[in-house]
Amino acid sequence: MTALLPTTGPTVFDADHGPVATPPGYPDGNRVLSVLRVGEHVVLTVYPPYTHSTEPFEILEYTGPASPPRSLGQAWSVAPDAAGDGVWLVRQDSTDNCRLQHVSLAGGDFGRGGPAGCRVQVRGEIRHGLLITVHSGSAESADVLIDPRTGRSVRQHPRILGAAGDWLLLDGFTDLSLLDLRDGRTTPLTRPVSGGPPTVVPSRDGRIFAVDFANPSYRGPVQTRDIWLLRPDTRTWEHAPGMPFITEHLKRGGGIDWSEDGDLVLADGVLAAWHPGEPQWRMGTAALPPGDWSGIAVLP
Repeated sequence: MTALLPTTGPTVFDADHGPVATPPGYPDGNRVLSVLRVGEHVVLTVYPPYTHSTEPFEILEYTGPASPPRSLGQAWSVAPDAAGDGVWLVRQDSTDNCRLQHVSLAGGDFGRGGPAGCRVQVRGEIRHGLLITVHSGSAESADVLIDPRTGRSVRQHPRILGAAGDWLLLDGFTDLSLLDLRDGRTTPLTRPVSGGPPTVVPSRDGRIFAVDFANPSYRGPVQTRDIWLLRPDTRTWEHAPGMPFITEHLKRGGGIDWSEDGDLVLADGVLAAWHPGEPQWRMGTAALPPGDWSGIAVLP
């Protein structure tokens, strides 16, 4: 089991042998990286050390452990397309204008794109549309599923936690709900644990939501992680084994992703993999590198 970690570098990490490569050509120093898996590809965003940047971020495609990255140019946000072989980008056109563009990871793009707000955050595409957050980072933010080619709104909700297959997972005041995009029907769900908005990572086939009800301040400085699986077609929850547990890695040195084989992979001190239905996690033996990195992308 191997993953790309967005350390300064970044790091190709083997679950049992530790760091095995540092790909060349990436920014070093005090730059911050985030990592995004796009099908079998991996894309990284390079952030400045300060919080409020006045310039878009550099977007890079990982091309292998011994190869420099390929630049996709600058953008305010990036998200995978539905096919897993391209990305959606919010580009800066001028001082006040931005555009939404679809770029192929095989090289080239699918046209210049259309106008978009510079504070739009793209989050991911399914066959029903592209999930975005408008006015991202403000009190007026809202989540919208749009037709990316026309800009037409398909569905809108104050908070859409995730999109996969034919489903949107919606966050309410106290409970969650599922919206079936085939018929527009919304089904209430009982939240398995209380707390704030969870982190949601859909499986690669779109059939399962991994839902992490992490709590960064459980009791004072104590952090807890509590992972559940939600199957939208049956509207049933499955509690991952060993949950909840106390952790020190919610804000740094952690993350979750899915493998091509359908394993849920957790970075928390070490890399661990669990196939739904199995009784326990398969734990790696190598300690993850320390630092202020967060997120993982499982490599083929």
